[in-house]
Amino acid sequence: MQTHFNEIQKIVDHIEANFDREVSAYEIESMSHYSYRNFQRIFFKIFNETISGFQKRLRLENAYKKLIYTEDSISEIAWQVGYFNIQSFSKAFKQQYFISPAEARKQKQDIFKNFIENHKIDLKVEIKYKDAISVYCKFIKAKDYNNSEIDALWKEIEPEAEIFDAAYGIIRDQPLITNHSHCRYGAAVTSDHAVEGLLKSEIFGKKYVRFTHHGPYEQILETYRSFYHFWLAEPQLLLDNSDVIEEYVESELTHIYFPIYS
Repeated sequence: MQTHFNEIQKIVDHIEANFDREVSAYEIESMSHYSYRNFQRIFFKIFNETISGFQKRLRLENAYKKLIYTEDSISEIAWQVGYFNIQSFSKAFKQQYFISPAEARKQKQDIFKNFIENHKIDLKVEIKYKDAISVYCKFIKAKDYNNSEIDALWKEIEPEAEIFDAAYGIIRDQPLITNHSHCRYGAAVTSDHAVEGLLKSEIFGKKYVRFTHHGPYEQILETYRSFYHFWLAEPQLLLDNSDVIEEYVESELTHIYFPIYS
């Protein structure tokens, strides 16, 4: 069963890494022991969406992040996420979010308004370049980054804890954009030995704005509120649409790395 899941996850990782283009049936069949039709059936059973629907959703969610995180033009963003016709991009975006890309960009402040309203700003941030590192990781769908599901994932990994050198959380989605049921969280560890049930991958490898959460993980959302409050007041700080990474230093000390656009 674990081999089956790892095989599926490798293909999902490939689709995610190539969200800006259509991953072909031939590629999927070459990477797996399944026909495209059988893989489509397995994929739908696990993720409750078709492969093409998943690819389209990833394109539009990444486009939405770019609209609010960067100053790239709408035509540039359309091209970056795999649309070569701005009209088809705008139509697909509006079907997904019920507003145009231009309106989404204008409503940037409104997207975060309720999330950060009446929140005190008390946050130290710094800019750091982080070299890429190899990790072993496993992803789950964590509805709205639900702590109980994340805790269950780490408890599943804990029997191997003595071989870990460091532990990280990978926040793949922006829950103010992505449907809560589709939010993905990855538990990642560094180790000199392969970890059963986890896939080898790579994290970091770019410039980040780093800030720190002090206190239990159950309260980390408050630190994210402070960061977004800070970021909205700093229009020159442009963010990237790639993963946010949490570094678990101690039981009540977590460094959070937001990727910077370059």
